[in-house]
Amino acid sequence: PPGEKTQNLIGVSELIIATSLQGVLFCLLGAQPLLIIGFSGPLLVFEEAFFSFCSSNDLEYLVGRVWIGFWLILIVLVMVAFEGSFLVRFVSRFTQEIFAFLISLIFIYETFSKLAKIFQEHPLHGCLGSNGSGAAAWGNGSVVPAEVRGQPNTALLSLVLMAGTFFIAFFLRKFKNSRFFPGRVPAFLPPIPPPQKLSVPSGFSVTAPEQRGWVINPLGQRSDFPVWMMVASGLPAILVFILIFMETQITT
Repeated sequence: PPGEKTQNLIGVSELIIATSLQGVLFCLLGAQPLLIIGFSGPLLVFEEAFFSFCSSNDLEYLVGRVWIGFWLILIVLVMVAFEGSFLVRFVSRFTQEIFAFLISLIFIYETFSKLAKIFQEHPLHGCLGSNGSGAAAWGNGSVVPAEVRGQPNTALLSLVLMAGTFFIAFFLRKFKNSRFFPGRVPAFLPPIPPPQKLSVPSGFSVTAPEQRGWVINPLGQRSDFPVWMMVASGLPAILVFILIFMETQITT
């Protein structure tokens, strides 16, 4: 989720609200109401890279994100005015497969990266107690051996959950085309992926109320935002537009 990459400056609640508003506007104005809109792997990588850039240069990430959105609106309006969608004819099947492979590779990398982090923070331990003889003394002077408790193993449990989720999703996908669904039954089954667990807040609020609010000042939250960065935000906006253009026109 983006909250892990941006230190909760943009989390699940902001993502859900922004995606829902974007979907409503796109269905009304985009003339493609069946197009799936959502946060994808390449955009997550961009958010992580831009957050790292702002952190290393002591810039406000959210303010920079506002200016990227401003430039992105201008770029999209120019492309629509000049009917830039004709550029799709220069895209081949090879480009489509490469981009789809990139999206899959990003999610695969994120899975193993998080698993490796869990193994570093919670290394494997044995389930048996130490060789030392633990004992508990009672009031009458008798000594009773202490109970040996199994140690929790977060890393191993995470590995089992990851492998189990993968194999369940893999075999269910093959189960759709198996002999248990003869005839035209598989055609009526939608290709719905397995749901993912999200940490959804209980109330209507931003992910980190102590760090930000709903309205972001484009001139700066804590200090004045540099003018050169306002202009330079057009470059990452071009990159975001390319990602969105590739996803909406090619992969869907």
